[in-house]
Order: sequence, then structure tokens, then C-alpha cells
Amino acid sequence: MVNRMLEALLEEKPEEVPERPSINPVLYYKTRTIKAGNLTEVECFPVYQYQYRRQLEKTKATPEAMKAVNDRIARKKFERLAECNFRTGIDYALTLTYDGNAPEDEETCNRDIRNYMNRINRARKKLGLPRARAIGVIQTGKKGRLHTHLLIEGGLDRDTMEQLWGKGYANCDRIQAGKGGLVAITKYMTRGFSTKRETGRHRYYYTRNLRKPRITESKTRISRRQAELIREDADLQGEIVFRKKYPGLQLEALEMRQTDWMPGCYIYTRLRS
Repeated sequence: MVNRMLEALLEEKPEEVPERPSINPVLYYKTRTIKAGNLTEVECFPVYQYQYRRQLEKTKATPEAMKAVNDRIARKKFERLAECNFRTGIDYALTLTYDGNAPEDEETCNRDIRNYMNRINRARKKLGLPRARAIGVIQTGKKGRLHTHLLIEGGLDRDTMEQLWGKGYANCDRIQAGKGGLVAITKYMTRGFSTKRETGRHRYYYTRNLRKPRITESKTRISRRQAELIREDADLQGEIVFRKKYPGLQLEALEMRQTDWMPGCYIYTRLRS
């Protein structure tokens, strides 16, 4: 079963659900490991017997549940790209605002960001540097004015980064380890992902040269028995299982979700090297 649909069914109970089988229909747990920089995320979810899987596939998740899952997945993708590409103390976090009347549409902001990136890359080329990696979001301020937050590769000095904007106020700071570092920055940047957006509109801006996280899947890394132990006592058993399966990594967070109508559970873990 598609992991996204499984998450949605766990998010909010649909109006009509299949009858819970008397015999556990979970064949095994698939484990997806995502490595992005020094961050490792683990998603563990059940794979069901064919008959029960078909019943679940016909079950319609609520639109609210699907939206919540899609928003969460978008935030995770953004965070993973940030972790893969930007370094504490070297790369920059930028805020770009406008003098006078700010644009009223995001398309104009996107065009201004592209032009800004072209100016940056011309300056980098003169120094023998490759094109900069960047990822960013357009947000609406308290007064309704659009502005942009960017994470961008270092190489140019901060004054140059600010001067090349040319549309208004620009603030460029190195990404710091304190105050949560990249985790806090990406959380702040993605806080608007849950708001309504136009159909087909991307949630964030990114350059094509970004490094991608490495994703692997396994049918045997977390056994069905281990997943059931975590379901019974996530704090204790989760710590034991994941420290054993991912030695040398520090457990940062563990989330376990289940329902009273669907067998099995969904386990999500964040670890760091």
C-alpha cells in the first residue's frame, strides 16, 4: 500500500472502514531510510496481505487528512534538501524584502529571485566558483507584504550578497549552530506550508543543482516483532531497537501512530551522526 495513503488513514478515521481481521494481516514491515547530511530519518510501515490491502485501497481518506499528510511530506522534503546542501558556519540564510510597494503576486517574486541568483552566479564565476545552490520560500508578512527567505551556498562575502539584491532591504547571516541551527531555520521557513495555495503552485523555490538525499528500503531491517514491541512501548523499545539498528547515531525524535480500527502502526524516527 502507498505509504502516503497509509499515513492519511492513520491521520483521521474515514466514515467507512473495513472490518478489522481476526488474524493479523501484516506480512512484514518495510523500512525506508533517508540520509540527508548528518540527518537520518527512518519510516517503518506495515505491508498487508493482499485481501486486506485491497480493502484499504478502496477506503477513502478524508480531504483534511490527505492535506495534513501532503503538508507534512512537503516540509520533510524541504528539510532534507536543506540538510543535504547547507553547512553551519559556512553557508547563508538570507531575508529579502522590498522598498516601496512590494509585488502582489508570487510570480513576480520568483522572477526577482531568479534574476538575483543570476547576479550572484555572475559574481561567483569571476571568482572561479560554481553556480550556487539555493532553496527558499516566499512568505507574506504581518502587513501583507511578500518577502523571501533563502538558504544559499557561501563563497561570496555577506556585503556582496546583500548589495546584489537591489530591490530593498537584504539581511545575510551565516547559518549558526546555536538556536537550533538548520532545524530551527527550516521549521520557520516551512510554517506556511499548511496554508491554502493555488493549484500547481510550488511551495518553494530551489536550484537544479541541489544534492538529493539517499533513500534505501528494506523488508527485514525492522521485524514485525520489533515493530509490535515499539507499538506497545515506544519510548523504551524504540530506543533499544533503533540504537541497535543504527549504531553511532543519536536518537533525536521518535513518533508512533496507530488506530483502533487498522492493524499495525506507522513509526517515524529522526537520528543524527
